[in-house]
Amino acid sequence: MKKLVVGLVVLVVVGAGAWLVYDNVFASTAEDEFTLDDVAPTTEPDDAAASGDAAPAALAGTWEAVAPSEAGYRIVEDAIAGEKVVTGRTTSVTGTVVLSATSLESTEITVDMASVASDQALRDTAFRDQLLDTAQFPTAVFTQDEPIELEVPAAGQTLEIEVPGTLVLKGVEQPATAVIEGVAGDGTITIVGTIEVSLADFGIEPPSIPNVLTARDSGLIEFQLFLEQP
Repeated sequence: MKKLVVGLVVLVVVGAGAWLVYDNVFASTAEDEFTLDDVAPTTEPDDAAASGDAAPAALAGTWEAVAPSEAGYRIVEDAIAGEKVVTGRTTSVTGTVVLSATSLESTEITVDMASVASDQALRDTAFRDQLLDTAQFPTAVFTQDEPIELEVPAAGQTLEIEVPGTLVLKGVEQPATAVIEGVAGDGTITIVGTIEVSLADFGIEPPSIPNVLTARDSGLIEFQLFLEQP
């Protein structure tokens, strides 16, 4: 009986300790998902249709990401406190989109993974040093595979599209699809999107701390790019 009591006490102490570790070291508040809801085009669709600048041909050309473009990751951790969404963000992101009057010719997005930060320094150290080895593989790069025919929208109108491509992460190249929404207005194109990533496909072991938390294998790279013509 005494051994049983001692065992229960140990379990309670270990459980309480795990909770304190999680609550004080790894608890996080996730960033909101990127959406176009807060991006209000200065050109209304009806007004755009009446101007030459609204024509799809006017959007043809090369568009490059400018500040305050942002990117990062979103993943779920199963922790002692329950399911938790974790995010990391960086403004060190570049992107180039090439449009013609009738197609999306190319897309390339590069994220500096070494600069991605969450609200927990210990998580960020593990992310950089153990998971991704950013000293050797500092960037993640998505490249569109081939041109995609589409009806390029006029300024102020939203476009939704899936873009098949290739993602290079931790030096490993895998097929991937970027799910993108975009809107154009007043000389700017804003796009938001996600790329689903299976960590195992890139040789990444989901992070885990016994009795505290385990990250899931599937997560998202997400981005918001403000594009202007150079």
